[in-house]
Amino acid sequence: MDIKHDLKHEQFAIMVGGGTDAGGYIIKIVGGKVVIEKVPGWDPLALAELSAALDVLKAATKFRTPGLREAAAQSVMAFTQKELGQHVTGNTVLVM
Repeated sequence: MDIKHDLKHEQFAIMVGGGTDAGGYIIKIVGGKVVIEKVPGWDPLALAELSAALDVLKAATKFRTPGLREAAAQSVMAFTQKELGQHVTGNTVLVM
C-alpha cells in the first residue's frame, strides 16, 4: 500500500495551540488531503471551573466509603459532560 491509500482510510489530527482563551488550529488529514481548521478559545473562567470539576472526579476515585465515590462524582458529572461536549468531539483526547 502506498501512503496515499493509507491516509484515505485514516484520520489524523494535530492540535497547534488551543486549550486557552486564544484558541488554536487543528491540522487533519481527511481523505488524503490536509485540512486546517481554526479552533475557538475557551472562556478562562469556564476552563478553571472545568478543571476544578475534573479535580473533584479525580479525588472521588480515592474514597473508600460505599456510595461516597459515586455521590461525589455525580455532583459534577452533568456539568463536566456539558462543558466537554461543547469543546471535545469525536475521538479527541483532552489533556488538562
